[in-house]
Amino acid sequence: MAMPQRDETIEEIKRLDALLEYAVMHGDEAEAARLRAELAKLVEKV
Repeated sequence: MAMPQRDETIEEIKRLDALLEYAVMHGDEAEAARLRAELAKLVEKV
């Protein structure tokens, strides 16, 4: 049986990772830093 909260967290991590990759590819360092911080906060909860 899948745990919906866990699945949502995994999807959020994937989404943020994709956005981070996009920001880095396009040289948006401010957005990349913001996304890294958001990812760090999310991972701390796990």
